Amino acid sequence: MAVLSQQMIREMDASRTARRCEAARVWMVRIIFVLYWLLIFTGALRKWGVPQLQKPLFFIAVPFTLWLYGISLMKNMWPRGVALLNFAYLLAGAAVLLIPVQMILGHYALRYGILAGYGWLNYFFYIPLTFIIAKEFNQDDVRRLLRHTLWIGIVSAPVVALQFVSPPGSFINAGDAASAANQFRQLASALGHTRPNGFFSSSMGQGLLLATLTIAVLYGWITSAQNAVARRWVLALATMALLSMIAVSGSRGAMAQSALVFVATAIAGFRSSRRQLAIRAGLWPLMVVAFLIILWPIVLPNAYDTFITRWNEAAAVSPFALGFFGRAIYPLYAWIYYLNGPLTGYLLGIGTNAAQRVSWVQMPDAAYTWTGYGVWARESGWAVHLVDFGLVFGFCYILFRIWFTLWLLIKVWKSTKKNCDPLALMLFSFAGELILMGDVTIQGTVNGYTWIFLGITLAAAKFASMKNDGTDTPARLK
Repeated sequence: MAVLSQQMIREMDASRTARRCEAARVWMVRIIFVLYWLLIFTGALRKWGVPQLQKPLFFIAVPFTLWLYGISLMKNMWPRGVALLNFAYLLAGAAVLLIPVQMILGHYALRYGILAGYGWLNYFFYIPLTFIIAKEFNQDDVRRLLRHTLWIGIVSAPVVALQFVSPPGSFINAGDAASAANQFRQLASALGHTRPNGFFSSSMGQGLLLATLTIAVLYGWITSAQNAVARRWVLALATMALLSMIAVSGSRGAMAQSALVFVATAIAGFRSSRRQLAIRAGLWPLMVVAFLIILWPIVLPNAYDTFITRWNEAAAVSPFALGFFGRAIYPLYAWIYYLNGPLTGYLLGIGTNAAQRVSWVQMPDAAYTWTGYGVWARESGWAVHLVDFGLVFGFCYILFRIWFTLWLLIKVWKSTKKNCDPLALMLFSFAGELILMGDVTIQGTVNGYTWIFLGITLAAAKFASMKNDGTDTPARLK
């Protein structure tokens, strides 16, 4: 009896512990969703809500992330045993030691410490978020995030349409700040149109939304028989929103990101080794592309003419032999123009977009020297790490990005075959491209999308949406 009582006590203790852990997990997931919504709508706050606070709003996600980290640590749920994460810790510690050296050698005023702190946040602060999402998200959480993305796309479409037909200096495009310095100057497209930015402060963020919306729409249709993501009428609205926003985007990059998703979806379908899934995964991207090609010049002729003009104008002045494709791979080799920089770098964060928007930041002379293409370091991919972090640690961060990409690819490739589910590979086509080549440490929205969707990709790799017996019943892998 005594042994039985002790066993019952242990079982009760284990049950209470499990309930506490689940309660903590639910709170962590809620905070992650708050971070996702802030990622989407911080730009709207900066443009139309409180433009006078747009610089402090750079840091709006920090307290929520600290709250998330606090729960994870206090409940002993912090991710451990991941070599990539441990390597990131080492680099983060090295950066803390390097910043004072950079400040002294560069004769920077103390206020530049704010810029260096922002740079450190972009480089390291959100990396654990990826592994917390991967650890704590379950299958329903992943699909709920996709469902939220569908609704965000539906709500964004009217805003994007209005931005396309409005002049660059209008309220809907530039924001409602009284000072011209606090208004937003959007990139031009062609024929007098700007590139719509939706709820974001730049068209770059809108391009990221279009890529994730493409994933949500395609995966929703592929699994529509089970209503795994959303009902069909929601998918229909989201599909129309996606096609219309791509048509008026004026962005070649947004087109390329969505195209990567189309290709990955087809590959994932064949990789899954299930005939019906392969057919759906190959058919739906083709249908979306066909609708866009056929209906675009008929339904939205002005948008079609704008994009074609933009493409031709960009091709005419491109310094790359391969045109748009040469521009796409430029971030992988642009670092060769920066090998003559200082061994310790200039200053962590000086290559960020924020450095360009703060009036008191004085760029080094090297910032005004021609380095092959585009704006100094900020459009040069890996090169910014040599500028911010120096040659030694900069190359270590480049190694971290390559390592992360390959490690993630191996995981999702195996998962797609084992789980008979294309979602992980579809997500990798977006998140994998960002961690390998994206402006992760340069632009805040790209930074947020990268670390959140790397976590979503890892989480999706844990689950199977379809059993291996050929049925379409949702099932979670143990």
